Amino acid sequence: MKPQLTLQTPLELPYQEISNYLNQLWISEDADNSGANTFTLIIWQPAWLEQYLVQAGLINGPITGNFSPEIIEVAKKFILDEGLSLTTSLNGDELLSSLEAKLSNKDFEDYRGQFFESSISTLNPRRLITLAPTLNNNSEIKTFVSAYCPLSDSREMQTICGDLVVIRGDSNSINNKGIEIIDELSIVELPSWLWWNGSLDEAPEIFEYFINRGLRLIIDTALGSPERCLSVLDQLIKSNKAINDLNWVRLKSWRESLAMIFDPPSRRPILDHITDIDVDIAGDHMLQALFFISWISDKLMWSFVSVKRENDLVKIEFERKNGEKISTSINPLPLGNPCIHLGQVIGLRLISKVGEVQKNNTCIILGCESVECMRLEAGGMADMELIEQVVPNSFSSSESDVSKLLGSSRGNTSPLFENTIRIALQIFSDLNV
Repeated sequence: MKPQLTLQTPLELPYQEISNYLNQLWISEDADNSGANTFTLIIWQPAWLEQYLVQAGLINGPITGNFSPEIIEVAKKFILDEGLSLTTSLNGDELLSSLEAKLSNKDFEDYRGQFFESSISTLNPRRLITLAPTLNNNSEIKTFVSAYCPLSDSREMQTICGDLVVIRGDSNSINNKGIEIIDELSIVELPSWLWWNGSLDEAPEIFEYFINRGLRLIIDTALGSPERCLSVLDQLIKSNKAINDLNWVRLKSWRESLAMIFDPPSRRPILDHITDIDVDIAGDHMLQALFFISWISDKLMWSFVSVKRENDLVKIEFERKNGEKISTSINPLPLGNPCIHLGQVIGLRLISKVGEVQKNNTCIILGCESVECMRLEAGGMADMELIEQVVPNSFSSSESDVSKLLGSSRGNTSPLFENTIRIALQIFSDLNV
């Protein structure tokens, strides 16, 4: 995707003048030329890792807010060079704390809010509002305004322009003044989305404000503690808010790969005799695996029975309608390569036992392209029918995933995901009793 830039350098204006400036921006001789009639996208974009790497002199500025391959490569190298745990998340506090000692006090150009992927801009958002919190805790609010037009690869596609606003300052300033500015910038007749492009642990007051505004939410439950993430999901379900979770979106290829195995009618009976499911994850953030197991249990109408921790493993037991038990487990694995999304599913083993004759039983292995399946194949399953499938790695950018959600115009929570959340909440609640 092409990076998109504004038509001009954003104009810094006092926040009191923004609304009037935007009202004047689209006035022209053509009465119909009033900008795109689509949606407003508000982005919480701290880009903490990029800010830390630039401030530490490990990458060159400016700060753009894009999670580029350079940022990923440099952050991984820093983790290895500093001897940090290989389960260290590129989005976690452990990495940022290690970088903190290397920070300078230099000022760097900050392009957040004016530098974004064409996957989003070609959807022609009417208004892009970026909240750009800074590392400097004494940073007063600054506001910038500009117009933009998407750069299209197709000559036949009509260019429809929009406007953007950047609100930059420390988190306290944004909380005290920034959200008031957003109130004045809302376009009531258009749908509004919030993409919370950061940890759900941070800035809870600002996040709560947006929840109460009734916006369509895009979050990522791989960012933040499992307790906080599930608490947010619980709150959103109870208040009937639309939930779009990038952590669930990234699980799509695993769900589709497993479902495809059972497309042939001859394999359907396997589902009635599942006894064990093991899910391997990168690191120890369990939510994606918990979603995966909860989705399976919902599709097969299993009832949750119990959950417990055994060392690093989380073991969950379900029951079929006929009273038979199913044992599942979530297994955190240290990898030799720091992961972008902590807790990403990297393997699954499903065992179905029809009877005592091993050759009539089935072992299904799913593994991602970058991980060997040796561990999953262990355990005396050699005599079973073995079905193996490689799940393609999904390395699409968050911007690309967000654009798919925006393009689908999903203004409500997927029923599949809602059922999955309810089961996951029940399991997690019992785990922490």
